[in-house]
Amino acid sequence: MSDTPSALYLATDGFSTPQMGDLARAVESISPEAQVPQLLALFHKREDLLAVPLLDEQRRYHGIVSRRAFMSFMSRSYARDIYARRSVADLIQAMPELAAAPANPGPEERIDRVLIDYLARDPGMLYDALPVVADEGIVGVVAIADMMLSLSESQGKLLTAVRSLSDRLKQEVALAAQVQRQLLPPAEIDLPGVKGLATLLTSSEVGGDYYDCYTVEGRYILLMIGDVSGHGVAAGTLVSAVKAGVNMLATAGERSPAQILGRLNATLLETARQTLYMTFFAACLDTLTGQLTYANAGHQFPYLYRAMLGTLEMLEAAGLPLGKSEQAEYPEVRVELDLGDRLFLYTDGLLEEPNAADEPFGYERLESLLHEQGGTALEGLRDGLLEALAQHAGHPYFEDDVTFFSAEYHERPLRVAATPTQEIPDLNEPGLVRLLEAWYRANAEPLSPYISRQNLVFLAEGRFADLLPRFAQEGIRRVLPRHQPIVQRLGWDALINQHLGHAAADLAGLIPGAGGEWRDFSVTHSDDKPFLIEECGAFLEEAGVKGEHLEPALLAIDELLENGLYAAPKDGKGVPLYAKGGRRALADDERLGLSVALKDNLLGLAVADSWGTLTPAVFLERLARHVEGDGLISGQGGAGFYLLWRLSSYLQLRVLPYRRTQITVLFDLARPVDTEADKGFQFLFHSEVHETTHHVSNHPAYPAGRFG
Repeated sequence: MSDTPSALYLATDGFSTPQMGDLARAVESISPEAQVPQLLALFHKREDLLAVPLLDEQRRYHGIVSRRAFMSFMSRSYARDIYARRSVADLIQAMPELAAAPANPGPEERIDRVLIDYLARDPGMLYDALPVVADEGIVGVVAIADMMLSLSESQGKLLTAVRSLSDRLKQEVALAAQVQRQLLPPAEIDLPGVKGLATLLTSSEVGGDYYDCYTVEGRYILLMIGDVSGHGVAAGTLVSAVKAGVNMLATAGERSPAQILGRLNATLLETARQTLYMTFFAACLDTLTGQLTYANAGHQFPYLYRAMLGTLEMLEAAGLPLGKSEQAEYPEVRVELDLGDRLFLYTDGLLEEPNAADEPFGYERLESLLHEQGGTALEGLRDGLLEALAQHAGHPYFEDDVTFFSAEYHERPLRVAATPTQEIPDLNEPGLVRLLEAWYRANAEPLSPYISRQNLVFLAEGRFADLLPRFAQEGIRRVLPRHQPIVQRLGWDALINQHLGHAAADLAGLIPGAGGEWRDFSVTHSDDKPFLIEECGAFLEEAGVKGEHLEPALLAIDELLENGLYAAPKDGKGVPLYAKGGRRALADDERLGLSVALKDNLLGLAVADSWGTLTPAVFLERLARHVEGDGLISGQGGAGFYLLWRLSSYLQLRVLPYRRTQITVLFDLARPVDTEADKGFQFLFHSEVHETTHHVSNHPAYPAGRFG
């Protein structure tokens, strides 16, 4: 195994490309029996480490953990809590995709063919490195970026043989074109808060135009477009090098346009050595605030279409093209976008396409078309522009590469829309009080102790996690987000009346008529848990529940059963009777059951025990501590309820003290799992001592109207 990646070489008998073994590098490995925090610490210590192979004591290969996938999963606080004391093997058993590479090439396989296979299997480029595996075990790890850079060099070598282009070299050019096409993102862009449509037409087999996009922290959208001076194989070499650089920046979470251009400038200076250059525009949209930050490296100024005004603006910024100078600087410019506004990015091939009289298409024609069709559907804008360009040129093919990219800022994904999707019913039934978020945030005084917390419903307008510590102090335990689809689907009447009566089976009430898609399981011993999880997994898979929802559902079942087996049984002083994780049989008078229901893309899980020891204060404290960053509570755990709240679409707990606890978790299968959203929950606590309830209008501290 060589210490440095070898470039393509030209032999006397023709043309060849490097093999995976040439690029493989030995990297630090870790045992599957190591603790998850050890792996996390290894990635923190070695920022250059893109993947870590799993090797046991006999150096046998058990998979490879991708930095991006692992760090993304561990960035969630519930994941760190759950696996704080578990082994890497436990993690991989629960999340096998974390150790599964898209491909396991051998050392003698060609990098271009491996790269094509990899891009077909992982078009989103979620993995940054591939293992190189031989019969005797793992040989090393190859970074995807190294493969791209090496391929860029190999494409450059084609220039020396282009005059006597043989059939073999034509195949190499075709492979280069295929790789380049697969390096680009899909034409239809669908990112959080942004939707777009890109068009790229090359005038030869390998083009010099480039566009890309990626997301940082689920909030920032990076959009970019570039154009190499010239087209063909030479231009394609720089496109491959730039894509490798952008992939590294995406992995690092870089969102500064100035930093992006600076890093790419260094990459092109090293690759092209000032023989070719590339114009480039990069922008970062904060989808929460609408702020667009951009910088330009000599590229054509993009346009901003203001949807509300129907006006067109040009986004101007100065900077030298990439690959021109080591001293190049790229100042950032900022502008505010409103919902509905659109960016239009393009390359000079669009402007310079001539007609029969050698007149270019030009800015005037482009701006006129954008004025007329800037507010139409993205597909309509694309078709209209291509038709106008073809009519101008007199034919449907073009002399230079033509690329344009429309992107619309269509929603703030982290902020709920201000307009309710369904009319809120009157919540002033006797004994029921609604607490409006706007009033609650504006008034810091504590709530009156005369108001029954059982009959108090907090109506959240958007994100409310920052209020959880205050909820814990004031005992607010019923929270319904007004605009969440699951709340609308379950129905306001059903949800706000959950405090009435002592429902024996909340799941049957929330998902009525599940019929054949219903399963009940009884637990008699702690050893039953793995079997039940396996049974539930098989049932859900057979019912069509896919991985995105299946894994959270099985994690929720695990936590629910864990709570019923070890957290619920307590003595009269609240001390747990059993150590977590120990083997135990349930007593004759002890009951623990699991129910699973499916109906119309709604999945429900419910676990009931016969202890009734959980209190609202404990539940709210668990959520509040996680929000404040305290995490696990020494000797008590505490990750379970936070995990259930984050994974689910709706969470409901009902407790009859010292008689029964029932926890119900619902998943909306029609929508992706969003672990960052703040979900609705209700804790219904039917105490033997009834709380005093005063209607709000009768209490002088709370005049009528504040609660509605």
